[in-house]
Amino acid sequence: MGVIIKQSAYASIINYIGVAIGAVNMIFLFPEFLSKEELGLTKAMISMAVILSPFAQVGLARSTLRYFPRFNKGPNSSGRFFTFVLIMAFFTITLFIGFFQLIDQWIFEFFEKNAPELIHQYWLIIILAAIMVYISIFEAYFKAQLNVVIPTFIREFLLRILSSLLAFIYFLDVISFEWFLRFSIATYAFSLLLMILILLFKGQLRFDFSIFHLKKSFIKEMMKYMVFIMAGAVGSVIVLQIDQLMVTGFLGLKENAVYVIAFFMGTVIEIPRRSISQMSDAIIANAFENERLDEIKKIYKQSSINQLILGSFVFILVVINLDNIYAIMPSGDDYSSGKLIVIIIGLSKLINMGFGVNSEIIISSKHYKSNIYFVLILATLTIGLNVILIPKYGLTGAALATFASVFLFNLIKMIYIYYKLQFHPFSIHTLSAVLLSGLCFFIVSIVPQFSNPILNGAYLSILTVMIFGLLMLFFKPSKEITKIIQPIRDKFNL
Repeated sequence: MGVIIKQSAYASIINYIGVAIGAVNMIFLFPEFLSKEELGLTKAMISMAVILSPFAQVGLARSTLRYFPRFNKGPNSSGRFFTFVLIMAFFTITLFIGFFQLIDQWIFEFFEKNAPELIHQYWLIIILAAIMVYISIFEAYFKAQLNVVIPTFIREFLLRILSSLLAFIYFLDVISFEWFLRFSIATYAFSLLLMILILLFKGQLRFDFSIFHLKKSFIKEMMKYMVFIMAGAVGSVIVLQIDQLMVTGFLGLKENAVYVIAFFMGTVIEIPRRSISQMSDAIIANAFENERLDEIKKIYKQSSINQLILGSFVFILVVINLDNIYAIMPSGDDYSSGKLIVIIIGLSKLINMGFGVNSEIIISSKHYKSNIYFVLILATLTIGLNVILIPKYGLTGAALATFASVFLFNLIKMIYIYYKLQFHPFSIHTLSAVLLSGLCFFIVSIVPQFSNPILNGAYLSILTVMIFGLLMLFFKPSKEITKIIQPIRDKFNL
């Protein structure tokens, strides 16, 4: 776990800086610079591109991560493999666009009544989906070389800074909203180009077009893997993204703006998981390749308890400050109906973290084929729950559908891993972490508070850090987290 902890630490720092920028964007800049309809449309476009991109990618990014260790024996071997992946991506994107032309009218009919503006951005969405395919492939290439810092910096920091600048330029009437959307897509193309240039500069990207030297048996194996992974990836994306599009279709762009801001606050809780899972991904793939199951079991348990503790800490910080956040947000009263959504989405993210790196284990194992079945069932369940709950309960219904889907998704994966590999992520420390987090939340929620939202937010946040940190120091539910905060303990003789 040494490499994982080091890279994850750097990536976490970048992630949280990116989250700070994202929070400024979502809580202050976008509500001030964009109308609710404009914000709802922008986020709906991105959500649709995210959902479409796995269809065009056909599992190539995951295949890059899985098979790179097999070809990482020299520049010619790795270059030949990665060149093959890039060429395959061009053909899969082309086939996807052709196929999508046959069914696009049926899909976009859903938005004709409440969000016709989304239909008008058809080609921008398709272009963004294609760019995302190559971004995901190059991110996987970085991860395969145990480097998550650079793609994390580009995705979490650079893209958000560029979004801030574009929103400000639009606010100054330098560009129209249509050009704001076009330049927003261009920032993704720029990030892709930057990743390519960095790899070339570091000498880590070589092209070898002698792809016909690859064994037919390997190509057949990889394509079979791609088909199964694509189905799993599509299902996972649907579970995580479809709610925003269904809110747009059922309730309109304004309601989607309220939902995406609340959803963003809820997803802040999951930041530690992104860093840990990114690095664990490559290590797990390597461990399966070399049949080191004990290492995978160890990572599974460590990821579960560490993610649960870190996620619980952020969850408490977010929920305890909800009133303060909406009080200082521009037009906060217009968006404050999303408070309950923040809590429900936050709990779903916390559950996802508590189950550890179960997706990474299944997809990297020889049992990857089975991933397709319960992911597709779950995707169907997610869509069904949204169809039932959104018309009845509005935004809360969308959040509840996400919560139920995420819980069932993780429960099914955990049971399957235990059945096939005979290990699970939980221990007595899981229970102690939950109880300690609940105790911390209870204490902070009953203390007297200030009327000034900024002062109150700072006060509650400092109090949460102190109480949560002390509880973790004394009860030590995680060895890894105890080691990280050991210097604080020694300094104050705790």
